[in-house]
Amino acid sequence: MKKGRIMNIIPLDAGFGARINNVDLARLSENPEAQQSLREALLKYGLLVIPGPVLSPQAQIAASEVFGALEEFPPAPGQIPGYPQIFRVASRATEGYTGVGRYWHSDGSFRAVPTPMSLWHMEARPEVGGDTLFTDLQEAYRSLPEKTKAQIKGLQTTHRNHVVHPLVMRHPHTGAEGLYLNVGLTNSIIGMDRDAAEELIATLDRYLSREGAVYRHQWKEGDFVVADNFRVAHRATPLSPLQRRVLNRTTVRGDGAFWETMKAGRPAAVAA
Repeated sequence: MKKGRIMNIIPLDAGFGARINNVDLARLSENPEAQQSLREALLKYGLLVIPGPVLSPQAQIAASEVFGALEEFPPAPGQIPGYPQIFRVASRATEGYTGVGRYWHSDGSFRAVPTPMSLWHMEARPEVGGDTLFTDLQEAYRSLPEKTKAQIKGLQTTHRNHVVHPLVMRHPHTGAEGLYLNVGLTNSIIGMDRDAAEELIATLDRYLSREGAVYRHQWKEGDFVVADNFRVAHRATPLSPLQRRVLNRTTVRGDGAFWETMKAGRPAAVAA
Protein backbone atom coordinates (compact mmCIF):
# COMPACT_ATOMS: atom_id res chain seq x y z
CA MET A 1 0.00 0.00 0.00
CA LYS A 2 1.12 3.51 -0.64
CA LYS A 3 2.35 5.24 2.47
CA GLY A 4 -0.42 7.07 4.30
CA ARG A 5 -3.21 5.50 2.23
CA ILE A 6 -5.48 2.63 3.27
CA MET A 7 -6.39 -0.19 0.93
CA ASN A 8 -9.90 0.35 -0.37
CA ILE A 9 -12.04 -2.64 -1.41
CA ILE A 10 -15.10 -1.91 -3.56
CA PRO A 11 -17.34 -4.87 -4.54
CA LEU A 12 -18.25 -5.00 -8.24
CA ASP A 13 -21.87 -4.72 -9.34
CA ALA A 14 -21.82 -8.23 -10.86
CA GLY A 15 -22.27 -9.86 -7.44
CA PHE A 16 -18.71 -11.17 -7.33
CA GLY A 17 -15.29 -9.60 -7.67
CA ALA A 18 -13.90 -6.40 -6.16
CA ARG A 19 -11.86 -3.39 -7.21
CA ILE A 20 -8.88 -2.81 -4.92
CA ASN A 21 -7.52 0.73 -4.71
CA ASN A 22 -4.39 2.10 -3.03
CA VAL A 23 -2.13 -0.92 -3.53
CA ASP A 24 1.53 -0.42 -4.44
CA LEU A 25 2.04 -3.54 -6.54
CA ALA A 26 5.71 -2.77 -7.15
CA ARG A 27 6.34 -3.12 -3.39
CA LEU A 28 3.67 -5.64 -2.54
CA SER A 29 6.23 -8.33 -1.69
CA GLU A 30 7.49 -6.05 1.10
CA ASN A 31 4.08 -5.57 2.72
CA PRO A 32 2.80 -8.68 4.58
CA GLU A 33 -0.35 -6.87 5.77
CA ALA A 34 -1.37 -5.96 2.22
CA GLN A 35 -0.57 -9.48 1.03
CA GLN A 36 -2.86 -11.04 3.62
CA SER A 37 -5.65 -8.57 2.87
CA LEU A 38 -5.48 -9.42 -0.85
CA ARG A 39 -5.53 -13.16 -0.23
CA GLU A 40 -8.57 -12.81 2.01
CA ALA A 41 -10.28 -10.60 -0.56
CA LEU A 42 -9.63 -13.14 -3.32
CA LEU A 43 -11.22 -15.92 -1.27
CA LYS A 44 -14.22 -13.69 -0.53
CA TYR A 45 -14.80 -12.15 -3.96
CA GLY A 46 -13.15 -14.57 -6.42
CA LEU A 47 -11.82 -11.79 -8.65
CA LEU A 48 -9.63 -8.77 -7.86
CA VAL A 49 -9.17 -5.76 -10.13
CA ILE A 50 -6.18 -3.68 -9.05
CA PRO A 51 -5.32 -0.51 -11.03
CA GLY A 52 -1.76 0.73 -11.14
CA PRO A 53 1.18 1.62 -13.36
CA VAL A 54 2.75 -0.79 -15.84
CA LEU A 55 5.17 -3.06 -13.98
CA SER A 56 8.49 -4.47 -15.04
CA PRO A 57 8.49 -8.25 -15.60
CA GLN A 58 10.38 -8.70 -12.31
CA ALA A 59 7.81 -6.65 -10.39
CA GLN A 60 4.89 -8.48 -12.00
CA ILE A 61 6.37 -11.84 -11.04
CA ALA A 62 7.03 -10.69 -7.48
CA ALA A 63 3.45 -9.42 -7.09
CA SER A 64 2.09 -12.66 -8.56
CA GLU A 65 4.14 -14.82 -6.19
CA VAL A 66 2.26 -13.30 -3.27
CA PHE A 67 -0.55 -15.67 -4.30
CA GLY A 68 1.60 -18.77 -4.78
CA ALA A 69 4.37 -20.54 -6.68
CA LEU A 70 4.15 -19.86 -10.41
CA GLU A 71 4.01 -22.13 -13.42
CA GLU A 72 6.72 -21.79 -16.06
CA PHE A 73 6.29 -21.99 -19.83
CA PRO A 74 8.69 -22.97 -22.63
CA PRO A 75 10.25 -20.26 -24.79
CA ALA A 76 8.16 -19.20 -27.79
CA PRO A 77 8.04 -16.37 -30.32
CA GLY A 78 6.62 -13.20 -28.81
CA GLN A 79 7.37 -14.22 -25.23
CA ILE A 80 9.74 -12.30 -22.94
CA PRO A 81 13.20 -13.94 -22.93
CA GLY A 82 14.39 -14.87 -19.46
CA TYR A 83 10.92 -14.73 -17.85
CA PRO A 84 9.30 -18.18 -18.29
CA GLN A 85 6.70 -17.34 -15.62
CA ILE A 86 5.02 -14.84 -17.97
CA PHE A 87 2.72 -16.15 -20.69
CA ARG A 88 2.13 -13.29 -23.09
CA VAL A 89 -1.11 -13.00 -25.10
CA ALA A 90 -1.44 -10.32 -27.73
CA SER A 91 -3.29 -9.10 -30.80
CA ARG A 92 -0.18 -9.66 -32.94
CA ALA A 93 1.81 -12.87 -33.20
CA THR A 94 5.12 -11.03 -32.90
CA GLU A 95 4.19 -10.02 -29.34
CA GLY A 96 2.49 -13.12 -27.94
CA TYR A 97 -0.10 -15.83 -28.48
CA THR A 98 -3.15 -14.70 -30.42
CA GLY A 99 -6.81 -15.73 -30.57
CA VAL A 100 -6.80 -17.73 -27.33
CA GLY A 101 -9.59 -18.46 -24.86
CA ARG A 102 -12.66 -17.15 -26.68
CA TYR A 103 -14.94 -19.50 -24.74
CA TRP A 104 -15.73 -19.98 -21.06
CA HIS A 105 -12.86 -21.69 -19.29
CA SER A 106 -10.54 -21.73 -16.29
CA ASP A 107 -6.85 -21.70 -17.18
CA GLY A 108 -5.02 -24.99 -16.67
CA SER A 109 -8.15 -27.15 -16.57
CA PHE A 110 -6.33 -29.50 -18.96
CA ARG A 111 -3.91 -30.36 -16.14
CA ALA A 112 -4.53 -33.31 -13.82
CA VAL A 113 -3.96 -30.90 -10.92
CA PRO A 114 -5.72 -27.76 -12.17
CA THR A 115 -4.26 -24.27 -12.15
CA PRO A 116 -5.80 -22.54 -9.11
CA MET A 117 -5.19 -18.88 -10.00
CA SER A 118 -4.56 -16.70 -13.03
CA LEU A 119 -3.15 -13.18 -12.91
CA TRP A 120 -3.07 -10.72 -15.79
CA HIS A 121 -1.22 -7.44 -16.21
CA MET A 122 -2.09 -5.07 -19.05
CA GLU A 123 1.00 -3.72 -20.77
CA ALA A 124 -0.57 -2.20 -23.89
CA ARG A 125 -4.30 -1.44 -24.18
CA PRO A 126 -6.09 -1.25 -27.54
CA GLU A 127 -8.19 1.77 -28.39
CA VAL A 128 -11.18 -0.44 -29.21
CA GLY A 129 -12.13 -3.94 -28.01
CA GLY A 130 -10.12 -6.57 -26.18
CA ASP A 131 -12.38 -6.81 -23.12
CA THR A 132 -12.32 -9.94 -20.94
CA LEU A 133 -15.53 -11.48 -19.56
CA PHE A 134 -15.82 -13.17 -16.16
CA THR A 135 -18.62 -15.25 -14.63
CA ASP A 136 -19.15 -16.75 -11.15
CA LEU A 137 -19.06 -20.57 -11.30
CA GLN A 138 -20.33 -21.05 -7.76
CA GLU A 139 -23.31 -18.74 -8.17
CA ALA A 140 -24.07 -20.39 -11.51
CA TYR A 141 -24.29 -23.77 -9.82
CA ARG A 142 -26.33 -22.47 -6.86
CA SER A 143 -28.88 -20.84 -9.15
CA LEU A 144 -29.40 -23.78 -11.50
CA PRO A 145 -32.84 -25.44 -11.50
CA GLU A 146 -32.92 -28.34 -9.03
CA LYS A 147 -33.59 -30.78 -11.88
CA THR A 148 -30.39 -29.68 -13.66
CA LYS A 149 -28.39 -29.87 -10.43
CA ALA A 150 -29.54 -33.45 -9.93
CA GLN A 151 -28.63 -34.26 -13.54
CA ILE A 152 -25.07 -32.98 -13.40
CA LYS A 153 -24.06 -33.88 -9.84
CA GLY A 154 -21.49 -36.66 -10.06
CA LEU A 155 -20.77 -36.24 -13.77
CA GLN A 156 -17.18 -36.10 -14.95
CA THR A 157 -15.75 -34.35 -18.01
CA THR A 158 -12.82 -35.49 -20.10
CA HIS A 159 -10.46 -33.10 -21.87
CA ARG A 160 -8.95 -33.78 -25.26
CA ASN A 161 -5.80 -34.97 -23.48
CA HIS A 162 -7.92 -37.43 -21.43
CA VAL A 163 -7.66 -35.49 -18.15
CA VAL A 164 -10.82 -36.04 -16.08
CA HIS A 165 -12.48 -33.52 -13.73
CA PRO A 166 -15.84 -33.39 -11.97
CA LEU A 167 -18.38 -31.13 -13.66
CA VAL A 168 -19.33 -29.89 -10.19
CA MET A 169 -16.13 -29.25 -8.27
CA ARG A 170 -15.58 -28.32 -4.64
CA HIS A 171 -13.21 -25.43 -4.05
CA PRO A 172 -10.02 -26.96 -2.59
CA HIS A 173 -9.89 -24.39 0.22
CA THR A 174 -13.44 -23.19 0.93
CA GLY A 175 -15.29 -26.38 -0.01
CA ALA A 176 -17.95 -24.41 -1.93
CA GLU A 177 -19.40 -26.21 -4.95
CA GLY A 178 -19.28 -24.69 -8.41
CA LEU A 179 -19.40 -25.62 -12.07
CA TYR A 180 -16.03 -26.48 -13.56
CA LEU A 181 -16.24 -26.55 -17.33
CA ASN A 182 -13.86 -25.71 -20.16
CA VAL A 183 -16.27 -25.21 -23.04
CA GLY A 184 -13.55 -25.27 -25.70
CA LEU A 185 -11.45 -28.22 -24.53
CA THR A 186 -14.02 -30.62 -23.05
CA ASN A 187 -14.10 -33.70 -25.25
CA SER A 188 -16.83 -35.75 -23.57
CA ILE A 189 -18.88 -36.36 -20.44
CA ILE A 190 -18.43 -39.82 -18.99
CA GLY A 191 -21.61 -41.89 -19.23
CA MET A 192 -23.32 -39.64 -21.81
CA ASP A 193 -23.47 -40.09 -25.55
CA ARG A 194 -21.89 -37.35 -27.65
CA ASP A 195 -25.14 -35.63 -28.67
CA ALA A 196 -26.43 -35.48 -25.09
CA ALA A 197 -23.06 -34.25 -23.82
CA GLU A 198 -22.85 -31.53 -26.44
CA GLU A 199 -26.39 -30.41 -25.64
CA LEU A 200 -25.62 -30.21 -21.91
CA ILE A 201 -22.38 -28.31 -22.51
CA ALA A 202 -24.21 -25.85 -24.77
CA THR A 203 -26.91 -25.37 -22.13
CA LEU A 204 -24.36 -24.66 -19.39
CA ASP A 205 -22.40 -22.41 -21.76
CA ARG A 206 -25.49 -20.26 -22.30
CA TYR A 207 -26.21 -20.28 -18.58
CA LEU A 208 -22.78 -18.93 -17.73
CA SER A 209 -23.58 -16.01 -20.05
CA ARG A 210 -27.06 -15.37 -18.64
CA GLU A 211 -28.22 -11.80 -18.19
CA GLY A 212 -26.72 -10.08 -15.16
CA ALA A 213 -24.17 -12.84 -14.50
CA VAL A 214 -21.18 -11.49 -16.43
CA TYR A 215 -18.59 -8.90 -15.46
CA ARG A 216 -16.96 -7.29 -18.50
CA HIS A 217 -13.52 -5.93 -17.74
CA GLN A 218 -12.50 -3.03 -19.92
CA TRP A 219 -8.74 -2.94 -19.58
CA LYS A 220 -6.58 0.04 -18.76
CA GLU A 221 -2.80 0.01 -18.95
CA GLY A 222 -1.34 -1.14 -15.65
CA ASP A 223 -4.42 -3.14 -14.56
CA PHE A 224 -3.52 -6.20 -12.48
CA VAL A 225 -6.37 -8.73 -12.32
CA VAL A 226 -6.37 -11.86 -10.15
CA ALA A 227 -8.87 -14.71 -10.63
CA ASP A 228 -9.57 -17.74 -8.48
CA ASN A 229 -10.05 -20.33 -11.23
CA PHE A 230 -12.26 -22.51 -9.01
CA ARG A 231 -14.61 -19.57 -8.39
CA VAL A 232 -14.73 -17.76 -11.74
CA ALA A 233 -14.35 -18.62 -15.40
CA HIS A 234 -13.27 -16.14 -18.04
CA ARG A 235 -13.62 -15.59 -21.76
CA ALA A 236 -11.71 -13.42 -24.23
CA THR A 237 -13.49 -11.26 -26.80
CA PRO A 238 -12.40 -10.84 -30.45
CA LEU A 239 -9.88 -8.16 -31.32
CA SER A 240 -8.51 -6.93 -34.64
CA PRO A 241 -4.73 -7.23 -35.18
CA LEU A 242 -4.95 -3.61 -36.28
CA GLN A 243 -5.37 -2.85 -32.58
CA ARG A 244 -2.27 -3.34 -30.39
CA ARG A 245 -2.93 -5.28 -27.20
CA VAL A 246 -0.33 -6.95 -24.96
CA LEU A 247 -1.47 -8.79 -21.83
CA ASN A 248 1.06 -10.54 -19.60
CA ARG A 249 -0.35 -13.51 -17.69
CA THR A 250 1.09 -15.48 -14.81
CA THR A 251 -0.51 -18.58 -13.29
CA VAL A 252 -0.14 -20.28 -9.92
CA ARG A 253 0.74 -23.94 -10.30
CA GLY A 254 -1.53 -26.67 -8.99
CA ASP A 255 0.42 -27.44 -5.84
CA GLY A 256 1.52 -23.86 -5.23
CA ALA A 257 -1.58 -21.92 -4.12
CA PHE A 258 -1.17 -19.81 -1.00
CA TRP A 259 -3.80 -21.88 0.80
CA GLU A 260 -1.69 -25.01 0.22
CA THR A 261 1.38 -23.44 1.83
CA MET A 262 -0.80 -22.31 4.75
CA LYS A 263 -1.97 -25.90 5.28
CA ALA A 264 1.64 -27.06 5.33
CA GLY A 265 2.48 -24.49 8.00
CA ARG A 266 4.76 -22.46 5.72
CA PRO A 267 4.51 -18.71 5.10
CA ALA A 268 1.88 -17.95 2.46
CA ALA A 269 4.13 -15.64 0.49
CA VAL A 270 6.40 -17.46 -1.93
CA ALA A 271 9.79 -15.88 -2.43
CA ALA A 272 11.46 -15.84 -5.82
